[in-house]
Amino acid sequence: MRNLGVGTKVVAPFVGLTLLVGLLVSAVAGQELAVLGAQQQLLLATRAEDNVNTVFNSIEERQLAELRLFTVSPELAGAVAASDQARLRGLLLPLVAEQLPVQTEVVVVDRASRRLLTLSADPRQPGHCICQAGGATDGFQHLDSVLASRADRFGTRYLGLAPWPGTRLLYTVGPILDSAGTVAGAMVVGERLDAVLAEVQQRAAVAVAAFGSDQTLLGRSAGLDLRSAQHSARVVEVPWVLRFQTQGHLALALPPGPSTGPQTILLLILLGVGLAALVLTLGAGFFISRSITRPLGAILEATHLVAKGNLKYRAPVESGDEIGRVASSFNGMIETLDERSGRLARQHEDTLLALAAAIDARDAYTHGHSVRVALYSSAVAAAAGLELGDLEALERGCLVHDIGKIGVPDQLLLKPGRLSREEQEEMRRHPLVGHRMLAGLGWPDDVFEIVLHHHERWDGGGYPGGLAQDSIPVLARVVAIADTLDAMTSQRPYRPAFSYRLAAAEIVRQSALQFDPELVGAFRRAAGEIGELVVLMSGDQQIAEYLERKAAVTGTRAVRVPRLRVAS
Repeated sequence: MRNLGVGTKVVAPFVGLTLLVGLLVSAVAGQELAVLGAQQQLLLATRAEDNVNTVFNSIEERQLAELRLFTVSPELAGAVAASDQARLRGLLLPLVAEQLPVQTEVVVVDRASRRLLTLSADPRQPGHCICQAGGATDGFQHLDSVLASRADRFGTRYLGLAPWPGTRLLYTVGPILDSAGTVAGAMVVGERLDAVLAEVQQRAAVAVAAFGSDQTLLGRSAGLDLRSAQHSARVVEVPWVLRFQTQGHLALALPPGPSTGPQTILLLILLGVGLAALVLTLGAGFFISRSITRPLGAILEATHLVAKGNLKYRAPVESGDEIGRVASSFNGMIETLDERSGRLARQHEDTLLALAAAIDARDAYTHGHSVRVALYSSAVAAAAGLELGDLEALERGCLVHDIGKIGVPDQLLLKPGRLSREEQEEMRRHPLVGHRMLAGLGWPDDVFEIVLHHHERWDGGGYPGGLAQDSIPVLARVVAIADTLDAMTSQRPYRPAFSYRLAAAEIVRQSALQFDPELVGAFRRAAGEIGELVVLMSGDQQIAEYLERKAAVTGTRAVRVPRLRVAS
């Protein structure tokens, strides 16, 4: 059992249980026909309701399309304004005749709510008009809204029911617009309700009766006797909705379902078989699942530990099946990941150093500036007691803090004299440019804050944000001290380099003005180490020797200084 495949462990017991249950159920499967018949009857009712709603929706869409077709003629508004019935017949009769065999009724109303013409095509003689002049319009709902150019959230065209000789008229009413977009009248396009219900019965294959909101019978399918249908068929009542507004309800008469008869014995047998199968399945499943979930849980725990950064953890291998091989493969993957992670970290450091060197190499006077700022900042941060995570972000931020100067023109960056006011404004854009360049990298936010805010001042007079005091990120405040120190102790075209003593005194003098006073205190505590670094900054070889000596003393490659290497 130890070395059996997981698939065999899982499938074999359930195959046996399935065969057992299948033999028992097959003996009584025929008796379930009654239950299935009831379900089919319910399904038939649901399907009939959907079909009826679909037919009514298509009729609504058809009337809306006809209304748009009938009102599109530019001559129609003029004929309505002139009350020219002959012209209206000439414009509308050919369009109405084209809709046959659908018997479309059209009513044209002028701007004063007067019925000008009632028109339909003769099915026996399509070219002849069944027309009537005049008549009342008070039976048409929403007519006043159309003539007054009122619209609701569904538009300017409305649906409704109106009294009609011998039945009701299911209609759509909309405006007739002239060339200026002014309402010249209204047009009603409708169909007799008895014809609509006959179409519903034909297309949905179900007898239907329509009732108003007051339970009044408005119409029914031909030959449908509701009294006899209630005894011989299943009657389903569903809401009747026109243009998202309930008009009443529809009664759908469905054929009766098959008689189910007594099913007590069948239910008892099925219940007993089901309970027995459930008990057996749960018992077998519990023991089988334990043999699978316990080693999988160990692997899952290993993935959590590895995700938190513990690449030294290995998952226990408890068996030789697929799960055991997964654990072995997982351990091999973590070993490879651990090795590649170390190489990637070293390559990442080299990339940062190369990027810093590329920035500094543009100006011979600032060669090695980013590395020196990183060294000075590490010393100040260590004296200030910052945590290891902060020191790692500090190193990265120092190495790329001036990357925005890539966007500064050479004639401005290499200018031998002092910069003009406009040139200073251009130079001061480099923190924003650098921040945008690095924004897509998955580095800690502290790195981006160093790039953006290392020129802010404690008194709020810096740039680009004009931040003051504690609103300036602490690592950016550290870099501000180191950046200023290197600027003063480096030679410039317009002045010689300051001595370290003079530069340190200036930094102390700017405490609580340009720099954080607490970090200035840390700078003073690290003054000896920083002074040694400033002396060694005259060449790359001296820096490398210093780093090797520092690593030998501390016995570590921590971020403070020893991990830095200087690119030639």
